[in-house]
Amino acid sequence: MKQIEVTTKVKQNINEINSLLLSKGFILIRRSRVEDRYMTQELDKLNRENVLDILQSCVLIRYLSVDNDYVWKGLTYKNKTYKDNIVISEEKISISIDDIELAEKLFKALKFQKLIDVKYDVIVYKKDDLELAFQEVEGLGLLLEYENLNDFDGCSNEEVIKIKKEMLEEIKGYGIITTDDFDIKKSYQLVIERLK
Repeated sequence: MKQIEVTTKVKQNINEINSLLLSKGFILIRRSRVEDRYMTQELDKLNRENVLDILQSCVLIRYLSVDNDYVWKGLTYKNKTYKDNIVISEEKISISIDDIELAEKLFKALKFQKLIDVKYDVIVYKKDDLELAFQEVEGLGLLLEYENLNDFDGCSNEEVIKIKKEMLEEIKGYGIITTDDFDIKKSYQLVIERLK
């Protein structure tokens, strides 16, 4: 099954978003904390032109806490397909682990190095079948991720891009003020900023 998501930068703060969405019938359904450490064996090759390629080689050591109740620790690999720096499809492979520090020690023994840490708090609002995940990302600000849960297998790259643009317009239709960029990649933006 092929799903599509958009991630865009929000120009309002989370308090303004909260008031706006509650007034439109959304409910807050969960809060989470995510801490991802991107590990790669290709750090010595990193430059501004190959950031996406290096990110493609990364394994994430992930810590996830949901509503200060549920905690998940794991390893994640994201196999993404791009067209003109836009994510056309993504497959995630994740496994649970018990010990994040031991996992990092193992990767370092295998000559992996830390590329970047991506840390963010997530607040998810829902109305009917629509879920909007607002991510307060350290070093980037407030982003909005919206996943379309329909199956887009068989869609062309052009159709995927068209659907992403429609999803961005749907977001704006709720009064959420965003940039026109619908495919912000948190890790990419943070790495590019570090390379300046």
